[in-house]
Amino acid sequence: MSYIFCVAVTLFGMFGFALSVECNPCKENWVLIFHATSGSGEDVLKAWKTRHNNCDLLSGICPCSTSNGCLPPKARFETLKSTTKTLRSPYINYWNSLNINKVKLELNTRGNTVAFIEFDGKDSNYLNWFDNSRILSSSWTDVHKSQTYNVFSIDKESRFYRHFYINKSYGGCPQDVGWLAVKESANFTRACDWDKHSTYPQFLYSRNGKVTKWNDMEFGKADVLNIYVQMG
Repeated sequence: MSYIFCVAVTLFGMFGFALSVECNPCKENWVLIFHATSGSGEDVLKAWKTRHNNCDLLSGICPCSTSNGCLPPKARFETLKSTTKTLRSPYINYWNSLNINKVKLELNTRGNTVAFIEFDGKDSNYLNWFDNSRILSSSWTDVHKSQTYNVFSIDKESRFYRHFYINKSYGGCPQDVGWLAVKESANFTRACDWDKHSTYPQFLYSRNGKVTKWNDMEFGKADVLNIYVQMG
């Protein structure tokens, strides 16, 4: 799936001036703001939360390079296919000023979308958009607002190194069931078999459009995790 990274936004506030960035046509106006690849050895949660202090968009000068994990403005997604770096857009720093309507988390394998969830991004911040109360649509037929979840959080289960985690219930490792987990490590006491992989991170997802029992090892492993926003 090919997207052009583009932004049409004006930032106002305490700085007393505005920044406008030209936007090229984008497919459905989705803007790529985060890109991570499996097995890279990089911490996805840390990358999502870490601000690039060397890239100040409000100055009009942005020394942003994929070599330091920064997703450059207007970068074409197709040019990122060969990188194993986890890339974070500096626009995440200005989330509250972007007039975000929707947020989409998407998993890809060999260029094909294997799972996705779209969220209502209105009045959100860079952490609380990932919440079941904001679900708009999903590739999983049983992931919706009225479903019951014991975990639906970007960072709640850091003790298990499970991030961007959507789970239905725990019952001991053999009975854990869920839909999505970014596995960063298995370096904790009593790790489940499904936590253990040869490389990290791993983007685990339930297949066949519905919940899976993790320890049955019937989940899929995606190559890429992308996060997009759609702005009004």
